[in-house]
Amino acid sequence: MIAAIVNPRAGAGTARRRWPHAARLLADRLGPVEVRFTEGPAHATALARELAGAGCGLLIAAGGDGTLNEVANGVLTPPCDVRIGLLPLASGGDFARTLELTDLECAVHSLAAGHIRRIDVMRARFRAPDGPALERCFLNAASFGLGALAAAGVRGWCRAVPGGARYLAAAIPALAIGRSFPVSLSFDGGPPSTFEITTAAVANGQFQGGGIRIAPEAAIDDGIADITVVERVALAEVARRLPILYSGALYSHPKVHHWRAARVRAESAVGVPLELDGEPVGTLPVEIDVLPRALTMICRLR
Repeated sequence: MIAAIVNPRAGAGTARRRWPHAARLLADRLGPVEVRFTEGPAHATALARELAGAGCGLLIAAGGDGTLNEVANGVLTPPCDVRIGLLPLASGGDFARTLELTDLECAVHSLAAGHIRRIDVMRARFRAPDGPALERCFLNAASFGLGALAAAGVRGWCRAVPGGARYLAAAIPALAIGRSFPVSLSFDGGPPSTFEITTAAVANGQFQGGGIRIAPEAAIDDGIADITVVERVALAEVARRLPILYSGALYSHPKVHHWRAARVRAESAVGVPLELDGEPVGTLPVEIDVLPRALTMICRLR
């Protein structure tokens, strides 16, 4: 059985507009596809768990990074043997950029070809907004500091504004007042180091915030997370060096640091916001570890 979990709200409603064309492409290339529409947060996780339990062999996440995140969590807890495909219907789609599946027709072609790849999953343990400890997996990136503030700020914006522009616009108020966050980081159980950060990311994929190349050297199947830390920077500096955010040259900036590790812990004495795959989830502290090649994903055939 092939099934698609469609989030019509993804991309501020862009997915709803694109779905009829996508449905025709799927029918032409894959034949009958069982379709389920999400009705709210976490619904895709419940649907994925239900469909996987019913013997679904290919489960397609139709939406953006958040939809894919929920579908992945549905098949990872508890683990089950199901292939996951991605149908990029939202404008953000940063994990789709890493997979080179931003084009709808290309994505459907890849689904039909069925080329599978075992990819890494990141598991995060963190504090929810109301205090309890939670555990959740993510595929693309976790960020804390300004990245998480911006992710929260773009929610509900008009789809006429491109995803990357929404993200930068949401970050401007914090940059303008020079906001920073004291964060302590440790890698693979080593001693902690403290930084005054603007933002930091623990990444599996390369992109964040609608195309910012936050981890240009990241690979999705190497068993390692790429950690990028941007120390405190002013709005004028970001504006002056804006091209390096997208070019892959981010690590050339003297205030940007890069590490690679299988386990990361980040903590702070203040409530530093945290997001996973573009969804605000809570605050530090967070512990992240890599689950090597834990998910079977349909990827582009080269």
